[in-house]
Amino acid sequence: MDERKVRTRPVHLTTPVTALAYHDDEILLSGQGPYLKASLISTSETLKCIHLGGDWKVHRIVQANIQHISDSTVTRLLLVFGAKSLRIMRLVVTRSDGKSHPSAYFQHLWNVPHMKDWILDAQWLWPKSDIPGESPALRSSKGVHITVPPTSIAIGYAHNFVEVFDLPQDPFTISHQENELLQEDSLPNFQLTYSVQSEEHCTLFCGRFHNNTLEDLWFASGTVFCHALLWKVHHKGGIEAPVVNSLIGHEGILFGIRWSDDGKAVCTVSDDRTIRVWDITHGTNITHTTHFGHTARVWDCQFAGQYLISISEDASCRVWRNPLLPGSDDTDDMSDCLACWEGHEGKSAWSVAVSSHGVVATGGGDGGIHLWRLDSIVAGSSDAEQNTRDINLPDITTYYPEAVANEKEFVRDFVITSHSQSIYATNTGYILVRDDNNGAWSTLYNSPLLKNYVSLESSACGRVVVAGCLSGKLAIVSVQNEFETIVADTIGGIKIQFIFLLEGESLDDFRIVIFRANCTVGVFHLNISTATSKATCDHICDLKLPKNNKAIHAAYYSPLYNLVLLGSRDGAVMVYNLDQVVKGLSEPVTLESIVILERCHGNDSVSSILMITERGEGYEGRDRINVYTTGRDGSWAKYRFLGLPGGEVIGARSLSDDDDNSDIESDDDEGITNMPNEPDNHSNLDDREGGSTIVLQKVFRSKITKGWLEKIFIMDGELLLLGFFNKKLFVYNESKHFEIRSFSRELTAGSELFESAKLQNNFHGREVRHLRFLSGARPLTEGAPAPIIIATGGEDCRLRMFQYIPYKTKNSCTALKPLCNLKPHLGAAIRCLEWSHTEVPHSYVLFTGGAIESMRAWQVTMSIPNSYQVQAVEDHSGKVVQEHTPLFLGCFELAQCPHVSENLETRIMDLSVFRLESHPRMHFIASVYSDAAIRVWLFDEVTNTFVLAIDTSYHQKCILQVSHVRVGEGIMMLTAATDGKIAIWDLTSTLDKFLEKYDADENKVVKPHSPSYGKNKQKVQKRYAQRLDRPIAEVTAHMSGVNSLYVQNLGQDGILAVSGGDDNALAAVLIKATWNPSLRAIEAQSANVIARDDYAHGSAIQAVFMINASEIVTTSQDQMLSLWHLDRVGGNGYDAALVKLESQFVHVPDPSTMDILASEDKTKDSVIIAGIGVQIFDVDAKK
Repeated sequence: MDERKVRTRPVHLTTPVTALAYHDDEILLSGQGPYLKASLISTSETLKCIHLGGDWKVHRIVQANIQHISDSTVTRLLLVFGAKSLRIMRLVVTRSDGKSHPSAYFQHLWNVPHMKDWILDAQWLWPKSDIPGESPALRSSKGVHITVPPTSIAIGYAHNFVEVFDLPQDPFTISHQENELLQEDSLPNFQLTYSVQSEEHCTLFCGRFHNNTLEDLWFASGTVFCHALLWKVHHKGGIEAPVVNSLIGHEGILFGIRWSDDGKAVCTVSDDRTIRVWDITHGTNITHTTHFGHTARVWDCQFAGQYLISISEDASCRVWRNPLLPGSDDTDDMSDCLACWEGHEGKSAWSVAVSSHGVVATGGGDGGIHLWRLDSIVAGSSDAEQNTRDINLPDITTYYPEAVANEKEFVRDFVITSHSQSIYATNTGYILVRDDNNGAWSTLYNSPLLKNYVSLESSACGRVVVAGCLSGKLAIVSVQNEFETIVADTIGGIKIQFIFLLEGESLDDFRIVIFRANCTVGVFHLNISTATSKATCDHICDLKLPKNNKAIHAAYYSPLYNLVLLGSRDGAVMVYNLDQVVKGLSEPVTLESIVILERCHGNDSVSSILMITERGEGYEGRDRINVYTTGRDGSWAKYRFLGLPGGEVIGARSLSDDDDNSDIESDDDEGITNMPNEPDNHSNLDDREGGSTIVLQKVFRSKITKGWLEKIFIMDGELLLLGFFNKKLFVYNESKHFEIRSFSRELTAGSELFESAKLQNNFHGREVRHLRFLSGARPLTEGAPAPIIIATGGEDCRLRMFQYIPYKTKNSCTALKPLCNLKPHLGAAIRCLEWSHTEVPHSYVLFTGGAIESMRAWQVTMSIPNSYQVQAVEDHSGKVVQEHTPLFLGCFELAQCPHVSENLETRIMDLSVFRLESHPRMHFIASVYSDAAIRVWLFDEVTNTFVLAIDTSYHQKCILQVSHVRVGEGIMMLTAATDGKIAIWDLTSTLDKFLEKYDADENKVVKPHSPSYGKNKQKVQKRYAQRLDRPIAEVTAHMSGVNSLYVQNLGQDGILAVSGGDDNALAAVLIKATWNPSLRAIEAQSANVIARDDYAHGSAIQAVFMINASEIVTTSQDQMLSLWHLDRVGGNGYDAALVKLESQFVHVPDPSTMDILASEDKTKDSVIIAGIGVQIFDVDAKK
């Protein structure tokens, strides 16, 4: 290999996880691209990660049923294969007495890089005499305990034939260094001892072996003709083996096939979205069951005791009843699916493995690995008869002596006050208490007021019960006999429909919120005096609802800020300030809301509200005050109060947020209304900055179920959601992103089996279309390196941000730390994004653009804990470096750009952002559109608005690229389209005219920072907009579309633009231009293609960048990264020549975007490439 090629090194990769296998109940093996990794599931620690070399892709890991145990070391044999390549390896695991965690490493034994066909399965084989067991038919391929090493391997190929090779020697006797990578081909050392072709010559998409001896070896083939073939490999009658069974029933190509451990059943999955389980114990009389549930193609399904575990293109993992178990015929088809685990983003869960302890690991197309527990299905089974019980009221005569014959008695309402006590209100006006431990009943209270109607509510502590009646009175009852029952009057004697009993300042203080039948709300203050055994209840105020509002379904009281928050049936949230209550009045006052949020959950009801104050976690040490809501639309939302005492203030430039995985999902017509406090009323909310307005700002909303959510609460520091779906109650752990389906406390926070449900963080679930490093970021604290932040956007409509930590590249998949995960708009893919700096330290603006002409501005801020101290760590080479600061990143949507086109199909194809020194708080965004429009927008930080500055059209084709470069005091813009032409524009004088008009307008409206929803219906204001004349120069660089464009000012040598196109060509264009200060104009003398390579790549070039004045980096759909030198000597009719220095294979399918960031010490450049996954390379600086 040429020594120059060592300049480019892969250092990080996140791609689909295509192989999983458990070594034991602690260690999980995974294959991701060319990497093989061993992880400890209890702590998510990576024990070892190795690169298998070249363009390897791990498709499956096959472990031998033998372990060589010596002292504290366990050695296991592995067959690792992918495509036509095979490696035979050893995994060595050491458990030392002095260490709590094991260590592991891999040893390469043999490398077979070029088999004759695509490998579908491989199997370890032993002589029949070495395997215990009475009958081959009962022999498990998985659970047999074998004491001697294997002697051969069987390989099943995609054209339905099998080969058997003898191992050159005992694999446990080979001496190899730890992680030593074998490059030479070991196939000549393997002797082919047996080869057989199935009698049915066909192409397979899947295949699996069963049994571990040649004499008993079976192969199950999944064909492209929608059926499966079972045939015995060892056949004495000739070179073709007969098919024993043909399993016909699927209506699509088979993608996966598995044997049961005892070989009595086969499970197949298909393109028809079904799972079929075949009972093959009766020879030709084969029966099967069919299981429906997945919404896309099914990739795999395996037997796991009483369960089947399947994975699908719909990114879910489903657990099914095993239909072959005794008694399974008694269950109906609807109950076959016991659980649906949805944790992976985007498209496809590709791999699955199950440990003997019942921990299911799934690997996704998003590059993540998730852990699930089978015992949560048993603990959370809500349809099991033993988990439910009927409660019957006692005989009416035992508590109601005056009951007449045949008097109807039934429960009107009930509450559960503790794990052992429940309270029931009956039709006859009695409130009964039941001891749920022994079933004993007692009377708590009775009154004619409660006869025939009652609304019941209890306090969270279970000490107080409040009953509302038809006449509008409240009966307040002590469950523990702490005070005498109080009957309180309400205004107007109107029926009470709903009651909310909310905790106040102390254990003996409560607020009672009632909703009356006439759509009015009353608030009462209940205070209990334990010293005097008395209680008081005062009607302190009524709350005015909006005219179009419906019933109130949720309420929350904040004693710290004296606020009441109400959630309505039509999705609105209202906030009321009880400090506005004027004491001493004869009649309760009616308060107006200070904040109204409409359509928080669409048109569905708000089901619960929670308010959490995080002391000192906000900007400048202020309190961060969060509000959470759940709704019947299946989503939960997070909001942030601005303007409350001690909290973050309105207009703060550096709000921080530490939510790692937040989603924004928006619907049309949602909005936020901020209403000022009445100045005539007294309020203790007058220490806020920026005016007399309290803002409840939306942070994000996440939909987690197609059912509805009923409650949100905190337990053991975890954010938990309670909801219903398909007649089942579920509990979802939002902090760890998995469904618990259990109501026992032990399963809510942590597990003895694993700490985190995410063993490996995920990337995007669909193709990434654009990404950008945050260049020029400053260190967050003295002595620390500058944080490396990456923003990404793609076809999954998500905006994500990651922190890149270079010294963690030793383990490949751990160097990217997710910081936030936003979904700005449903159905609008993000195609382009660009960063811009602000004058505020550690605060930046990010602009995103894409489908449906959607462009948004985001405020991105970074912060660290005040007590943080920089630590020294070792990088992958053992060098001591300063730790990259663990940071909190906040991302808030500032504004959405107005739509100009009437065509909903119009897309923003690319962005280029710059600022002018004369206007530092103004960001100019050059944007190009699919309808040939070229627009320059101003985003004004002061007014928080997008303003159209320049609007023109050119190329008459879809414009693909835009870039800019500074020439003197001017701005040069370059655009490129599908016609292969690059147009060069001078923006300087046009921007001067725009700013002259814009700065003169003193009536510009300042808008609060609030997120947008759906398509922006605000009409674009064109009163400042200017038009561009023709470009100052134009050049044809390609024969078709220009997919990538990079521009660099070389000073006196001119301006160099490099481009890559659909024609596979790489071109370099030199522009000669000068700045004329007297005319404030850029004058172009020439623009010519000085170098071109028509065959730069084997497919369309997707991205180009210059790492210095003479070197270029390119990537293409051919999955190659190439480093080029621009030789100014020239040749082939051009003034310069492009010389390819080196190429590297990119393990990211469909690479579509690239960016480069120079290291702080200028010794290397980090090159990041993304598509279906992401890979980072280090390119050493030219010496």
